[in-house]
Amino acid sequence: MERLLAVALQFKKGIGFHRARRLIEKYGSLEEGIKEEVPDLSSELKLAEEEIKKAERLGIEIVPFFSNEYPKKLLDLQQPPMVLYIRGRLNVEKSVAIVGSRKCSSYGRTVAYRLGKYLSDLGVTVVSGLALGIDTSAHRGALSSGNTIAVLGSSVDLIYPLENRSLGEKIVENGGGIVSEFPLGTKPKREYFPRRNRIVAGLSDCVIVVEAAERSGTFITVNYALDLGRDVWAVPGNIDSPFSRGTNRLIKEGALPLTEFSEIAEFFSIKESQKIEVPERLEEIYKILLKKPSTIDGLVEETGKSLSEISSILLELEVLGLLIRDGGVYRVC
Repeated sequence: MERLLAVALQFKKGIGFHRARRLIEKYGSLEEGIKEEVPDLSSELKLAEEEIKKAERLGIEIVPFFSNEYPKKLLDLQQPPMVLYIRGRLNVEKSVAIVGSRKCSSYGRTVAYRLGKYLSDLGVTVVSGLALGIDTSAHRGALSSGNTIAVLGSSVDLIYPLENRSLGEKIVENGGGIVSEFPLGTKPKREYFPRRNRIVAGLSDCVIVVEAAERSGTFITVNYALDLGRDVWAVPGNIDSPFSRGTNRLIKEGALPLTEFSEIAEFFSIKESQKIEVPERLEEIYKILLKKPSTIDGLVEETGKSLSEISSILLELEVLGLLIRDGGVYRVC
């Protein structure tokens, strides 16, 4: 009954998280509080009943703020969500938000991917917003060796952007989660993304900005993190790159510069995970790529090996999670 009432209250204008919590504190339960102070909730209750039935059909869990399954970190927000809609699992015991611009450089995408993978290897959950660009690379990196959490600016049954629908499904399949505060059937709107960003910050122990232009929605997440007392890290970038002006400015203003991934391991006081051993037959190519990224043709020319042999080695290195391909260029993770 209490969950039904919490879902109903999200449809009731004029009643938010703080009013609902006061009702529980004052009367011992939402049911008693609503009897005393919210006399007309009949239409909202009908909506809530339909919402819960639809969620059950779609395999979506609706978690109210007073549930033991509700992430306690979110209660630090000034306006926590009344309820969360969750597909999959939310593991935020140790969690880091990786954020950045949709428009980004290949350097930014590579760093986000490698950072996502590194954190996942450490057993740290990567949280991001499923947007194109940095968010996508961070999620993909985390998925290569673990799980991740995507926070949406739409409802969880309408994954946005459409280009990342398959990525969202893979996140759930791999043991991660998709989460939103928006009722089912909610399409994305510009004003919903700042609300999403506060949840990204709230679910995380710290925030890492990989790339951001001078004016970027990423700073909304940064400001929420600072309000929560969370540490903010920024990846230094090329001073001539428009994609790094925002991150470089953050460092200038006091953000922690992330110059070594190991700094995040130190932040959590955990040991770095063991690196995958490179099989001897793959070592030559791997060591070349450690020094600098290269194309297949470049590797053929440098090693004298055949195209088919190089292709086979690169495929094995990719499968082991040691390489990523950015267009036709191969880079070490």
